[in-house]
Amino acid sequence: MKKAMEPGDEDDFRFEDRRHSAHGTADEDGAPEPSPRAPGLIDEYRARTEAAEQKLQEYIEAFKQFRREHDEFRERLGRDVDRRVELKFGSLVEELFEVLDSLDLALAHVAQVPQAAVLAQGIELARKRFLEALERQGVEQVSPTGEFDPNMAEAVRVDPVANRAQAGTVTEVLRTGYKLGERIIRPARVAVGRYEG
Repeated sequence: MKKAMEPGDEDDFRFEDRRHSAHGTADEDGAPEPSPRAPGLIDEYRARTEAAEQKLQEYIEAFKQFRREHDEFRERLGRDVDRRVELKFGSLVEELFEVLDSLDLALAHVAQVPQAAVLAQGIELARKRFLEALERQGVEQVSPTGEFDPNMAEAVRVDPVANRAQAGTVTEVLRTGYKLGERIIRPARVAVGRYEG
């Protein structure tokens, strides 16, 4: 049987309250306030978190900058490749114009021979197909009219004109020019009027 506690035994009995609220003062909601050491630890963790977030933002900005520079480089490279292809294609087409000149010369000669009418039709058909193939590749004919533009044509002859308004204008296209996009790959050859009053 258990012995009842006597008045002198109180010193032997100790009670320690281990509840969370017993170690600090409670706020209005009954939640305990943190101990005096806790704010320093929280501030340290908060500072570490902010530093990590700042570092993350720096990495994100560096990545975005890299992506921008990479995209710009790809665009520049694409434009450079397109320009080089266009220049090479333009050079090839310039050489092919010698074939066109030969067809024109042959056509001019056979047109004077009545017995070669069938041959003239064949040459004309070959010339037409050749020009259509060039047009499909973006090559356009340039036949300047009106005011002479040295960027579009070469003046190879001067024709006297009676009207002052015709001075400096194209009086005849002697050879058709060609362009690829905005680039003239073969300037037209023209005669330009000169007023002699």
